[in-house]
Amino acid sequence: MTRINIGRNLQRRFRSLVAIRRDLFLLGRSQSRMALFSVLTCLIVISSIAQAATPAIDLKEAVDTFVRSIPGSKQGGYKDPTTDLIARTRLVEGFKKARNGQLSAARKQLALVNYTATLYVDSGTGREVVILQEQKAKDAYPRAWGLYVIAWPPKQNLSNLVVEVPHACPNVPNVPNGCDGGDRDSHFVGVEAFRSANAHYLFINGAQRNATFLSDVAHQPESPFEKIHEAALDPKQMGLGAKAKVYQAHRFFTGNHDGQKGDPPPPVDNVKPGIGGVADVVVSNGTNTPTGTLAERVAVAVEAKDSLFFFVCLATGIGTCSDLAATTNVQKDHMHGGSFVHVEVNESVYVCGSPCRRDQLAQAVAGAMK
Repeated sequence: MTRINIGRNLQRRFRSLVAIRRDLFLLGRSQSRMALFSVLTCLIVISSIAQAATPAIDLKEAVDTFVRSIPGSKQGGYKDPTTDLIARTRLVEGFKKARNGQLSAARKQLALVNYTATLYVDSGTGREVVILQEQKAKDAYPRAWGLYVIAWPPKQNLSNLVVEVPHACPNVPNVPNGCDGGDRDSHFVGVEAFRSANAHYLFINGAQRNATFLSDVAHQPESPFEKIHEAALDPKQMGLGAKAKVYQAHRFFTGNHDGQKGDPPPPVDNVKPGIGGVADVVVSNGTNTPTGTLAERVAVAVEAKDSLFFFVCLATGIGTCSDLAATTNVQKDHMHGGSFVHVEVNESVYVCGSPCRRDQLAQAVAGAMK
C-alpha cells in the first residue's frame, strides 16, 4: 500500500510539472524560465526519491513484535554484559553516533554487535524515527540487549523527554506465567507516551525481567540499557544533562499489594481530589520528597484526566505505596540533575476499550512532561 501511494504521489507531482511547463511556455521561452523549470523538476524528483526510500511502519506494532520475540521468563538468552565489555562499548558508541545524527557511522559501529540502525516513518504520527535493533542469529538474539528508538533527525527534535520501558513483557493468552515478574503490555504505554509528547528517545528492554538473574535492567547498573540511559543524559557524553526528563512505565498486580499474606498494604489515593480509597496509579521520583517536583505534576495530571477512574498515590518513600516508589531503581540514580518520574499502574488501567485507559494514562503523563 505504501508503494502504491508513493507512485500516485509521483504521478500527481509530474502532472503538476507538466502544467507548470505549459504555463511557462505560454509566458515565453526565456532561458531563465526554462532554468527555473529544470530546478523545480530536480527538487521534486529528489524529494520524491527520498520519501520513497524511507519505509513506513507502525511504531506500536513494530515494538510489540519485538517484545513478543525477546527471551521470556526463565528462558535465559540475556548475555551478561560484564563478560563482553567490548560489545557493550560498541553498542553504546553506536547509539551515541546515531544520537548525534551520524547515521552512516552508527551503522558501521553497530554492525560489530549485530545491530542495525534503520530510518523509518512512523505511520501513526508521520514523523521519522531511527530504530536500533539487534538482529537474530539462528532464531535467537545473540545478547538480548534491547531496542532503542531515536526521534529523527535528532537535532530538530527539541524534546528533553526520554521514555523508558525496562520491564516490557507481551500479553500472550493461555500461557501460564508467560509474563512472570514483568510488566505486561507496558511497552504500549511507552509508545503512546513517546508519540504523544514527540519525545526524544524510547528505550525497551531486550529480555524479560526474569529471563536470567541479571536481566532486570531497572536494577542492574552494568546493563547496556543503563549505559545507554547514561549516554543519553550525561553531559560529559553530550547527553541532555539537567534538562532531561525520564518517564518509566511500569505495572503492578493488585493481588500482590492487598495487605494479605504478608503482602504490602494497598496504595491509597492521596492526590486531589483524592477520595482516600485504593489507588490504581502510583507516581514517584524515587525519593522521599516528591512535593513540588515533576512527579507531583504528573500525579495531578493523571488524576485530573478522569478523577472517577484514575486514583493516584504520590509516593513519598515512606508509608502508603512506598513499596512501589522506585527507591532501588538504577536509572533514577544516574539522572545528572534531570527529573525522574516512575509510574506504576494496576491491571485495570491496562484495559484498552472505549476509552483506552492505558492510552489515556500515557497521554496524561506525556502532557505533563513534554
